Amino acid sequence: MASSCAAEAPRLLHDFGAAAGPLPDAVRSAVIEACADWRAQGSVLSLSFASDAGRELMQQTRASLVRLLEVPDSHDVLFMQGGASAQFGLVPANLLRSPAEAVLYVESGHWSRRAIAQARQQASVHSVDGRALFGAGATDDAWPLALERATASAGAPAYVHLTSNETADGRQCRAWPECAAPLVVDMTSDFLSRPVDWSRVALAYAALQKLIGVAGLTVVIVRRDLLVPAERPLPRVFDYAAQSAAASRVNTPPLFAIFVAHAMLAWIADAGGLQAVEAAVRRRSERVYRALDEAALYRVGIGGAARSHTSICFAVAARDGDAALVEAAGERGLRGLAGHAAHGGLRLANYAGTSDAAIDELCACLREFARAELPS
Repeated sequence: MASSCAAEAPRLLHDFGAAAGPLPDAVRSAVIEACADWRAQGSVLSLSFASDAGRELMQQTRASLVRLLEVPDSHDVLFMQGGASAQFGLVPANLLRSPAEAVLYVESGHWSRRAIAQARQQASVHSVDGRALFGAGATDDAWPLALERATASAGAPAYVHLTSNETADGRQCRAWPECAAPLVVDMTSDFLSRPVDWSRVALAYAALQKLIGVAGLTVVIVRRDLLVPAERPLPRVFDYAAQSAAASRVNTPPLFAIFVAHAMLAWIADAGGLQAVEAAVRRRSERVYRALDEAALYRVGIGGAARSHTSICFAVAARDGDAALVEAAGERGLRGLAGHAAHGGLRLANYAGTSDAAIDELCACLREFARAELPS
């Protein structure tokens, strides 16, 4: 296949890779400036977490998260490290009171399976197929019925775990199911892209490098009644109750990553808040899906309401088509379209910092590529 959507020279350089999201120009400029000097305190890279400025930065970042996400007083906000992958093991380690307790995981794709594998090292794990629950065919009572069937055979779980967005599969859960047990949600790839019903979510965790920052900072938002000392010995740095009591300063917190998150949160507030980000992410995703759906050349494996707004996965229905599109897009300045290594195909991340200009260029490329490969 020919590289059929290449421009004379790259008009835009944008990386659609899922691992780390783009920073808006204003945020990037603020970060560059702070690396030289922040509030006459010297470089933010050398800021001490024990200093007044370091404490203020953490407090302001926490307050911004609480305000934007409308986190109630019933929940605490923890700053941790290790990414979402660490939380796969830390959730059961902190929430289980006995190794004999059962837990229920909604299996919806690649990352929920990774979480299940970690939980099985510590607990009796039961799973429910979440693929049908995420889609347009799911009725209002689908979640209660599925959870009821699962608990009938497994007994009441200590908690229910859900991955709200599957980056490798392109599947997103639109609902916050009502559960008798505490609901735990991995929000890493759609954090701060939509509101959260905290009356239903007992614990949420997210590595922040995708939507509001850089690698190194993981946020855990946990209901305070769950903040009890872990039943089995845990290093204090991994103990939710210990981190809460120490205001997330059991160990040296990643202040640079916290600063970048602080700058992103300020940018989101200036842009109109969470509702504005949600509308922009949805609008951009709908434009991409429209470009994919209107051409027979493209195949989107996820349909209807289960389609992710932040992780759009697709394939080119032609021999060597995926590689050809990646090459053509690269010549246009668009990078990072290769799918997850375990799944293949193509995908693009549509995070908070993704620009309308990048989506304009991508949609134009998709249409030109399809016209060249499927002439009328």
